[in-house]
Amino acid sequence: MKLIIILLFISSIILFFSFSEAYAEDDHEIPEWLKTIALWWVNDKVDDIEFVTAIQYLIKDKIIILPETSQQSEYPRWLTNNAGLWAAKIFTNSDFNFDPEYVKKKIYPCREGSNYDGCIEEKYNSYGFRGDEFEKEKPHDTYRIFTVGGSTTFGVGANGDETWPANLQKIINKEITEKKIEVINFGAYGAESESEYILIKNKIISLNPDLIIMYDGWNDLNKGIPVEKTIRSWESVCKLGENERFDVIIIVQPLADTYHRVLTEQEITSTVSLFPNSPYLQESEQYVAAFEVLDEVCTKTADFRRIFDYVQEPIFYDGGHTMSFGNKIIAENVFSVISPIFGKTYSVIHNNLDSAETSVVYAVGADLSGKNFYNLNLQNAVFDKANLSNTSFKNANIDGARFVFADLSNSNLLDRTDLSNINLAGTDLSNINLKGKDLTGTILTGADLSHTNLSGVDLSGSDLTGTILTGADLSHTNLSGVDLFRKDLTGTILTGADLSHTNLSGVDLSGRDLTGTILTGAILSHTNLSGVDLSGKDLTGTTLRRADLSYTNLSGVDLSGRDLTGTILTGVDLSGKDLSNITLKDANLENTSLQSAMLLDANLDSANLTNADLRNTLLVDANLSNAILTGSNLEDAILTNTILDCIGHPLCV
Repeated sequence: MKLIIILLFISSIILFFSFSEAYAEDDHEIPEWLKTIALWWVNDKVDDIEFVTAIQYLIKDKIIILPETSQQSEYPRWLTNNAGLWAAKIFTNSDFNFDPEYVKKKIYPCREGSNYDGCIEEKYNSYGFRGDEFEKEKPHDTYRIFTVGGSTTFGVGANGDETWPANLQKIINKEITEKKIEVINFGAYGAESESEYILIKNKIISLNPDLIIMYDGWNDLNKGIPVEKTIRSWESVCKLGENERFDVIIIVQPLADTYHRVLTEQEITSTVSLFPNSPYLQESEQYVAAFEVLDEVCTKTADFRRIFDYVQEPIFYDGGHTMSFGNKIIAENVFSVISPIFGKTYSVIHNNLDSAETSVVYAVGADLSGKNFYNLNLQNAVFDKANLSNTSFKNANIDGARFVFADLSNSNLLDRTDLSNINLAGTDLSNINLKGKDLTGTILTGADLSHTNLSGVDLSGSDLTGTILTGADLSHTNLSGVDLFRKDLTGTILTGADLSHTNLSGVDLSGRDLTGTILTGAILSHTNLSGVDLSGKDLTGTTLRRADLSYTNLSGVDLSGRDLTGTILTGVDLSGKDLSNITLKDANLENTSLQSAMLLDANLDSANLTNADLRNTLLVDANLSNAILTGSNLEDAILTNTILDCIGHPLCV
């Protein structure tokens, strides 16, 4: 803390006369030393108290002059001067107005609902990489840059002239006219640091590179490559560059959930689906920590994880891949890194000076623990990743407010009955009583709702991607139309819940009490319902293909005409049931009782009927082709026009 104040004090003496006036004018940039302090805060090298104290020091000594605004009179100073807002102002070199409208926008490479649908132009050269042909022998007047990386460098989701290497070429053509420079894209699907080293060593060296840019991080983490191995691969490339006399720049790439970007709703869904618990941010810290060692052998290293922090437009369409707009920003930042090689200085500042002025409270990443928001207008406020522990929101207007990945421990925010129309994505809501709360329009994507009481809550149509529901009380909860595909519902109470038209495919519900639960139209394919009492249940429109219904009570359930392909019905009592026109192809009916059942025109092709009880069963026009009937009892069964091309029984043809 003392060191920071000393640095600020020395800097303030030098810059006092210029900065006190300069900051009031939009055409002056904020000094680099202040940006450094902000960068320390962003990188968690100083805490909120230290950062805010430093800012307050500058305000007190009138190095920073705060204009009087209506917002300052309406809100307490600790809120209007929070560290998150100051970081945004410093990095954008602006007054920074947050526009909440962009967070609802969605982007797709081809069409809505499709990440990639063959609509993207992909042109390959004779070397098998994306882009135009180039001469193997580099012309003597040409400077040659190769970019290597995974699909984000290749440019998935972007046309050939919209990838970041292609945008880098455009910037170079505009900014450097006195020299011919080639940018050649050798990005490839799934490439990671080690495969890139092999590519550089075995192929790129022979093509006379002057500079190689490695754009990495995501694939190394995704493939479980140890951090130490990634760093060794980078170091090997840099040493190779020293020996072969070409420059190497290592860039740690950004993903959606890195640092303080306010994510769009689409980006949130992608992030919690692809990166639960944000492992990339934590592990990539180790990449950046190695820069000090890498800088001894590499030309330069760069951390790009926060280049999109204050860009108020959709960037990622799937959590990691960018399209034309995002690729242009990447290219601008790459050029700012390499420009000194060509004697240039190129700065990238993405501010929102053209944005309409808003009164939205912005406190991203700020520590506001213990604060009292009593009676404040926090409509559309942005508290993403903020520390809001032990806070009071009594009588505060939180309509449309965002608390994405915020710490709400011991906050009374959740005590109110009306929690509608707020964003709680990624928050820890475990062990909280939300019984009967109004969550209409509330975003719960990626939230931890384990052991939470959600009894009687209407969650119909909600996006619960990445949401944790283990041990939650969902009794009488409306989950109609919700996608719970492969969701872990261990210990969850579902009695009386409305699961109509809900996707429960792949979910383990074995032995569960589903008394009063509505399942009409639900998707139960590959669902484990073993031992469940489904007696009298209306399963109209329910998909049961390849479900595990072993030892399930299906009395009173209408299964006639149903498609039960691949369904496990081991040990189930289906005696006397009307199963006419049912499809049981590949089904497992081992030890199943079908006594006196009606299987008119039933399809039992390749079904396993080992030890099944088929006494007095009506199998007229049924298909038993390849069915296994070993040990089954067909006494007094009616087999008129039955196809008996079966296995393991004397009646089989």
